[in-house]
Amino acid sequence: MDMTLNREKKIVEYLEKTYNPTAIIKYGSYADGSANENSDFDALVIAGDVEQHDSSVVADAVLDVWIYPEKKFFSEYDPEKFLQVFDGIIIQDQNGVAEKLIRKVNEHIDQTPAKSDAEIEQEIKWCEKMLARTVREDAEGYYRWHWLLMDSLEIYFDIKHLYYHGPKKALRFMKENDLVAFDVYFRALKEMNRDNLAQWIRALRDMK
Repeated sequence: MDMTLNREKKIVEYLEKTYNPTAIIKYGSYADGSANENSDFDALVIAGDVEQHDSSVVADAVLDVWIYPEKKFFSEYDPEKFLQVFDGIIIQDQNGVAEKLIRKVNEHIDQTPAKSDAEIEQEIKWCEKMLARTVREDAEGYYRWHWLLMDSLEIYFDIKHLYYHGPKKALRFMKENDLVAFDVYFRALKEMNRDNLAQWIRALRDMK
């Protein structure tokens, strides 16, 4: 049996024995197939009467499991707090609550308005100003360098009118769907070379 599948089997057995859940949704690397020996196991569990977090180590994997009582989802709740399950995989769902949760989260994402052209223009101008400030060869200048690299990834998704699901999914999406942009961004990440960083910011400007 594949290592991650064997781990997942033991983790699910642990969750079922510990919490007697009505639903389990896995998400993250164990859901999208990118898990390796160092990956956490991310899951949302519906069980019991108390919200809690489980960071136990099971089968040599660190858990990042959030437990919520079922009653939480029978009243109004903010789907923004559960965005991580948008592409989650349901392991079990006795009462259909997990399926409804994922559907509500995706409806929320679909209804989120895209940034306006004016807002995107402001974001690109911010990138250009930050780039100019990276010339300072001091702690603040280097801090701005890394700040720009991080925030500009989300700005790329604003320009493309796509929802930003965090850096891991963003980088994978870019590599699979926009290899030219990915290569430019990757060079800017890999080497602290101002020409590479400037090329990335110019690429954002050209996309608009």
